[in-house]
Amino acid sequence: MEEKAFNAAVGRRIREARIRARLTQELLGRQAGLSRGSITNIESGTQAPPLYRLVRIAAALHVQPAELLPQLLPEEAAGLPAQYAADVASVWSDSENLKDAHGQG
Repeated sequence: MEEKAFNAAVGRRIREARIRARLTQELLGRQAGLSRGSITNIESGTQAPPLYRLVRIAAALHVQPAELLPQLLPEEAAGLPAQYAADVASVWSDSENLKDAHGQG
């Protein structure tokens, strides 16, 4: 998956979660410590949130950060910049560890 498609997929997932949570972009921004404009840009895929911001957005939406990432196998992250690929691999590993710990693997 290319970087642009990845950012768009993350933005769609954030928007869907925000709508499910019945939050406006303004309110989500306030709860996550971001401006409404940043939320707009992230949801449209024109701005990629750093991992720490993604965690803050997820917390404001009451979801796990991994739920905001597209379903990528680590090998599918190869087309992404190195930091994104490393983040995907880290989140994937953490989610597998959680599944194992809770008997869902």
